[in-house]
Amino acid sequence: SSVEVFKGPSAIKHGPHTVGGALNLVTPAISESAQGRLEAFLGTTSFQKVRASYGETRGQWGYRLDALRFGSDGFKRLDTGGDTGFVRNDLNAKLQWRSDEEAGIDQTLQLKLGYADEESDEAYLGLTDEDFTASPNRRYVASELDLFESRHYQAQLSHHVSHDEWQLTSRAYYNRFSRDWFKFDGFVGDRAPAAAVVLANPDFFTRELALLRGEVDSNGSERETIDVTDFVRDFVSKGLDLRLKYKLSAATMDHHLEFGLRYHYDTVQRKQDQQGFLVSSGRLVADGRSRPLTLSNDWETDAVALYLSDQIEWGKLKLDLGLRYESIDGRAEDRLTTSIVRNQQDVFLPGIGAFYGLNDAWGLLLGINRGFSPASPGAAGDVDPEESINYEYGFRYTTTDLRAEVIGFFNDYKNLLGRCGVSDPGCQVGEEFNSGEIEVAGAEFTLDANFAVAAGLNVPVSFAYTYTETAFQNSFTSSFSQWNPGFFSGIQEPVLRGYELPYTPEHQARLQVGLRGIDWGVDVAVRHVSEMREVPGFGAFEEGESSEAYSIVDLSANYTLRDRLMLKMVVENVADESVVVSRRPFGARPNLPRLFKIGVTYGL
Repeated sequence: SSVEVFKGPSAIKHGPHTVGGALNLVTPAISESAQGRLEAFLGTTSFQKVRASYGETRGQWGYRLDALRFGSDGFKRLDTGGDTGFVRNDLNAKLQWRSDEEAGIDQTLQLKLGYADEESDEAYLGLTDEDFTASPNRRYVASELDLFESRHYQAQLSHHVSHDEWQLTSRAYYNRFSRDWFKFDGFVGDRAPAAAVVLANPDFFTRELALLRGEVDSNGSERETIDVTDFVRDFVSKGLDLRLKYKLSAATMDHHLEFGLRYHYDTVQRKQDQQGFLVSSGRLVADGRSRPLTLSNDWETDAVALYLSDQIEWGKLKLDLGLRYESIDGRAEDRLTTSIVRNQQDVFLPGIGAFYGLNDAWGLLLGINRGFSPASPGAAGDVDPEESINYEYGFRYTTTDLRAEVIGFFNDYKNLLGRCGVSDPGCQVGEEFNSGEIEVAGAEFTLDANFAVAAGLNVPVSFAYTYTETAFQNSFTSSFSQWNPGFFSGIQEPVLRGYELPYTPEHQARLQVGLRGIDWGVDVAVRHVSEMREVPGFGAFEEGESSEAYSIVDLSANYTLRDRLMLKMVVENVADESVVVSRRPFGARPNLPRLFKIGVTYGL
């Protein structure tokens, strides 16, 4: 029901991988009285969403149940016909016990269980730029078999106890996520061109493009055999987390001390089963050949973390001091080669933040912290962890109806890690790469305000803008496709010092303006993303190697028909603007087209 954002030194409590901050998705709390909610939405592309929730507290016991199902036939159109959408189910339950009000110590024990599954006809295969211009939502025949299936199980048992100035929270958690993604992955033959290169150079690879479109039949060779690989993954994470908070006043200072201890274990089992398909009469037909697995490994990590933080209030000055220690023990087994790799990483992560209130409205802030992302268990011996020193500085203005911030940031990377994912061709999933030193700098401006324009009529305004500039600080050559300036040409080129990072737009902004009456509301939101590189580079943006700038307008409205019944309407991408959001891993892919949704919510 809400999202907590932790940035800068405050993210130290939440582990490594927090240079950009940490998000905590907070599920709705168990209500004191009986409360429920029903939602039902329908929309274009056969969109449907149904959600039901109910909870209450009786005496010392409480519970909450939440069920969600939503899906769509998809907005893309396969040349062979068929759905390109998804269906997702999500179930969550909470059971809670709390101590009697007359007990000397307040205690709460809560069990949270969750299950989710999804079936999606999703594909990474895109289009040539020419085909995109003609029909941006088209999907080639080569992706007709793509299918994503997943299951997610989670359980968490938490105990909270508080007395006077101290609080202790203990959590035991377990998560398992299994997924099977059968998807297009290029051509089988070792001498066949990469699919991304084919789509970027259609005039040169005319026959390969015709195969992707299903316009010609395969000749039976490996070079003309479509690779549809079954990417199987099984992720498990579990652990114990303890957090002790204590309030202390000394002289003119108030201290909010917090100590944390966590043991965490996670593992991932990967298997990739390559299968070949021939194009025959505009459809994919299995070639019947048995091939060895292209990947089979088992990675696991044991991690112990300790942190200590102290939030100090001293008059108009607030200090946030923190120190985190991580000990990470990794093990990776390659089942194809029977090799085993182990690594051990230990790191201290300090941070300090300060806020000084100039008066009741204005305040200055400053933060410095060390960032760290560990190398994976299977990382090669020459791969270093990601390390950075991060700075933020700015001011904040707060009144009853307005809050504004201007924050500058500078991230000085000693080394930036690149990690191969299923969308990165030319590398093994999980493989990591060094880039060396990188600098990222910029500024953020946020504004949230609410203006009363008449009795019972308000205008809420929300605005966010981020400016970012990046630069590699050394020249190097990498086999990681995202750091290859010649990727779309099919050649290896070096990254030169001063080149900008790919997929980091210089300008991003969002403006939302609403009009609220007593029983109705209307909101208009505009999102803008500037032109963005898809390969490292500098200077002018090259056509076919960058995504164009775009602005999307969304509209929503609601009207309360009676006390508990509300009607809602949403239009996404009102102008139906279509742009290339990415050409990776295989060709140009579009944004979401215009969608209409209408629904009702009813409070129980």
